[in-house]
Amino acid sequence: MIFDWPVRMQQMADFMGFSEEDLEMVRASGPLLLDRADELTSAVYDHFLRFPQTAQFFLTPDGEIDQTRLDRRKHSLARWLRHSIDFQLDEQFPVFLLAMGVVHSNPSLERGYLGSVPARFIIGTMSFAQTAIAGVLLEEMADPAQALRTSAAWNKLLMLQLDVLLAGYVTETPMPATEPPTPNDDRSDDEPEGMRRVLTNILDSNRSNGNANGASEQPQGDGQ
Repeated sequence: MIFDWPVRMQQMADFMGFSEEDLEMVRASGPLLLDRADELTSAVYDHFLRFPQTAQFFLTPDGEIDQTRLDRRKHSLARWLRHSIDFQLDEQFPVFLLAMGVVHSNPSLERGYLGSVPARFIIGTMSFAQTAIAGVLLEEMADPAQALRTSAAWNKLLMLQLDVLLAGYVTETPMPATEPPTPNDDRSDDEPEGMRRVLTNILDSNRSNGNANGASEQPQGDGQ
């Protein structure tokens, strides 16, 4: 089944009451959050490293912290934060989210020995992000009531994103772990390139099906 992801997101936005006013509050909070982006991303990954179930995804086969991978993932999380602040309910953003879900549920060859990231940790990460963002807004915004309203807007946006992220899992059955790579294995953890391939394949598939089936329903709203 092929989904029109922008339409799906618009339907969910309407259902959740994510309004243009909410979007404006998210964007207005951007400078405050981006000024503390390093702090936010570090908090998320420090949290992952406290729990064996999530820390394993950031360790080498020898059990050491893979700092290069950790730095890449922090960079990706900061990019996600920027994309969220600049949120547009168009074709690109939901496909970006869907690809994130696919990448987490279908690990690269180099990381296949760990299996997929369980979906429950994606849900938990969104909850952690909600709390962290709310904390920054409460500290940085002079009006506590405005901080509360902005936090509520962010909560709606993150839950809107979570719907598409989890769709990338397709099933709750995780992929089994494979054998760890050998020292001479030339497979590389080229996840940014892998993400681009996933995005390209999904976009090409959507466009092909759209051309075959005629024009799809367009989302309503003022560019939300």
